[in-house]
Amino acid sequence: MSAGNPLRERVLNGIGLGLLVVCFVAALGRILWKQFAPSQAGEKEKVIRFAHWQLEGGVREGFDAVAAEYMRRHPGVKVMQIPVPERTFQNWLVTQLVGGTAPDLIEMGMGMTDEHRARYFRPVSDIVNSPNPWNKGTSLENTPLRETFIDGLESGFSPTLLEYYGLPVSAFSLRMFYNLDLLKEITGAEKLPATYRELVALARQTREYSERTGRDITPVSGSRTYAPIILRRLFGSQTEQLSSRIAYDFLATGPDSPNAALLSDGYLDGKWSLENPEIVAGLELMRDLSQYMQPGFLQLGRDDAAFYFVQGHALMMATGSWDATSITTQAGFRIGISHIPVPAPGDPMGPFSLGPISDSGAAAGLVMGLTRQSAHPEIALDFLRFLASQPMNQRFSDVSKWAPSVVGVIPSSQAKIFQPFLDGFLGGVRLDFSGADSKRVVSTAYNRLMGAAGSTPAFLEAIKPAYSAALLEDLNRQTLTSRMNAQRTDTTLGALAWMHGQNPADASVSARLDLLLQAAANTDHTAWQTARARARVQAAQSPK
Repeated sequence: MSAGNPLRERVLNGIGLGLLVVCFVAALGRILWKQFAPSQAGEKEKVIRFAHWQLEGGVREGFDAVAAEYMRRHPGVKVMQIPVPERTFQNWLVTQLVGGTAPDLIEMGMGMTDEHRARYFRPVSDIVNSPNPWNKGTSLENTPLRETFIDGLESGFSPTLLEYYGLPVSAFSLRMFYNLDLLKEITGAEKLPATYRELVALARQTREYSERTGRDITPVSGSRTYAPIILRRLFGSQTEQLSSRIAYDFLATGPDSPNAALLSDGYLDGKWSLENPEIVAGLELMRDLSQYMQPGFLQLGRDDAAFYFVQGHALMMATGSWDATSITTQAGFRIGISHIPVPAPGDPMGPFSLGPISDSGAAAGLVMGLTRQSAHPEIALDFLRFLASQPMNQRFSDVSKWAPSVVGVIPSSQAKIFQPFLDGFLGGVRLDFSGADSKRVVSTAYNRLMGAAGSTPAFLEAIKPAYSAALLEDLNRQTLTSRMNAQRTDTTLGALAWMHGQNPADASVSARLDLLLQAAANTDHTAWQTARARARVQAAQSPK
């Protein structure tokens, strides 16, 4: 092989170096432009950006309608929304927060921790007890901001940080969707099932119709996202009485939250076991209905099940109110919506059912929080209050067809069915109640319950050996978290007590101190309960 031409190599190296320099200068220029361009243009126009992952139909149009009205009233302000796909939102969020490029407002949730809230978001606690100025002239004109939401702003409150971090835009609930055209074709009527017995009869009739006509019709469209919505509801209808006997602690968790520590403790004490009749009945319901879903549904994603339904290949699907607009606009048939039926009291199919399960545990959603990186926090906060006002929540609901989060807003005809149902019962505990490890143990064995050859005994046999160890691992994490929360509360309590002593007339400090004193007992109680349960589970795991 002959030696290379030295002149040619120098020219090529020079070109490569030149391209590298050009790329570096371009990248540096882009960074400097991003850093200085907003301040230079700030005199003419202030830009407020907000991000969310709600890509369902109607949501972006609803946000656009509210943003357009705000910009009309504020000519020097531009409001831009940034829709981020759900699958990439968590990675996008961390990149934006750590990189210092986060928008002014971001939807809370989706893997967001209390550390994220404390470090990257501004609390809005100082405004929640004052009226929303954008509610002037409405029935909420003199109502404190937190009382203008249907959930009392519980959705925006962090019980560990004891701060409000956002305001909700919508309310969410779970419902059953039906293909009315297909329903009439199969049954000759459009009556929706009111009980679980009627739902199963309809599913059986649908399967028989599919086999008789040779058409590809599944009674219930399921996936790893959608199937749990109805299957967990059925399981909870059987375990409510069990939960109320063992796991409700009004001091630590409130009336609709089974206490994980008490459940773990009760498991060790023999107050309940995996063979409890309530547990077995709930699992049998899950298995029975899963047989009417498409084969392999546990491997299907959210979009797969929704596509299957809107293409007319399934009669029913359980999902949340957030999907309603997308489904009704994409489906080429009429849609019927009802509450998710559970067994009626006394029905042998579900002997432990108390009746319909309410939405009392559901809070408002689509909570928007204010970031510390906002260049115009006063304007961003003003827009957030504008978005959460009664008139603008009405506009958002009218356009998006989503249920409103603000008191007094009249839902659209489509959204009425999604208003919280409060006349039912609370629903019971799930087997994966304690955290990530119990969820892993339970979910990886679902194929032993719902597969073609599955059964309830096979499922219980699969999870029982690892179940106690999973409870212990989850309690280890809960113990660490609860102790940190208690320590954080004690430190903050001492600081606020000192500040109150220095300036007793400061109403904001007094309010925070009162709130913290009320929360301190709950925090310490939870920490004690969790540590006690962990010690008992650990002792049970130790060799005798």
